[in-house]
Amino acid sequence: MQPTQGNFGRVTVLIHWLVALVTVITVICGLVTVYADGAALTRSSLFFHQTIGFGIFLIMIFRTLWRVTHPAPPLPDETPRHQKIAAAATHILLYVTMFALTITGYTGLAARGRDITIAGLFDLPLIVPLDRELSVTSQALHNYGQYILYALLALHVGAAIYHQFVLKDGLLRRMWFAARA
Repeated sequence: MQPTQGNFGRVTVLIHWLVALVTVITVICGLVTVYADGAALTRSSLFFHQTIGFGIFLIMIFRTLWRVTHPAPPLPDETPRHQKIAAAATHILLYVTMFALTITGYTGLAARGRDITIAGLFDLPLIVPLDRELSVTSQALHNYGQYILYALLALHVGAAIYHQFVLKDGLLRRMWFAARA
């Protein structure tokens, strides 16, 4: 379904909120993995973090292909140019960061030779060379990348809140299921 009258289509809205939900869950699992007391809890949270991260990777591939074939509706004409540029840059950086986090997470484990089991169903093939330095570098990038993600999400959510409650321009409705024009 194509967007109408400035709204995103239902598939785009669904993908957006699905990525938002699984991102929150994987962040929580990642934090539990790092800060948990006890090997069993750490293993369990890492298992879910890896599985959801792989899911995010697949969803992001689909989302990127969908976005290329279903462009976003233009922002309202009255939107200042600097806001249009900031919105476009933030969205591009969110996509890049989501891909970078999934790839560096995978590489950090695979280069160490660790099995990456997805939902207990299968292991991802280890297609990177065994290389401790590559693993350490990838894990560091993954760890720093989370802060980039947090900053971009704060900017994205902050802009949505600003538009909804300060400007009261209804921009948030473009990415919501109800109240579609």
